[in-house]
Amino acid sequence: MMAPSETSSVQTSNTRKTDTSHSVGVKVTTKAESTGITDNLELNPWYFKTVPGILKLVQLLFAIICMGCGSPVVTSYTNFFMFVVAVYFIITLVFCIIYFFTIKRLLPKIPWLLIELIATAVGVVLYFIVAVVQLAATNRKDYHYALYHHGYYSSYIAAGCFGLFNFVAYAAGTFFLFLEWKQSKPPTTTVTIPETAPNPANSH
Repeated sequence: MMAPSETSSVQTSNTRKTDTSHSVGVKVTTKAESTGITDNLELNPWYFKTVPGILKLVQLLFAIICMGCGSPVVTSYTNFFMFVVAVYFIITLVFCIIYFFTIKRLLPKIPWLLIELIATAVGVVLYFIVAVVQLAATNRKDYHYALYHHGYYSSYIAAGCFGLFNFVAYAAGTFFLFLEWKQSKPPTTTVTIPETAPNPANSH
């Protein structure tokens, strides 16, 4: 038979073991869910394994190639081309950061999906315009010989081609964003009023 002191020491040690395991479990959970910045933010690298996330990475890659092929800027139309590419590179990069850090949770009242849909749709139009102008103007006679002489012709043509590739990438992104926005809208319910039979007493 154990002494009272021994019994209390055993109970104390068991209690300490239980508390220690409980605290460890809390720490593991905190590390898995919190980013250390705020409790509302989580890292979400898995977004870039989805189709919209992959399209954003492709858009950034094509934009980098466009900026590399379009520099140095020696014509006015290429200046406009590079401006659109640079602006949408920044916009797409901002949306990547928003999805990666789940910043949407900080401001849930902002219609993030609709804003992204409109911005991406505008990017489709702008990319198509600047890519076509880049290719058409580079092939004009007054620009063709000067650019070919200075060694810019091939790179400018490549910039226009990758601009068209990015136009397709933004068009695909707009399509998937539209599907997601359409699914996020609450379903509309129609209320049907049943027809009442005429009262025979009122017919006389």
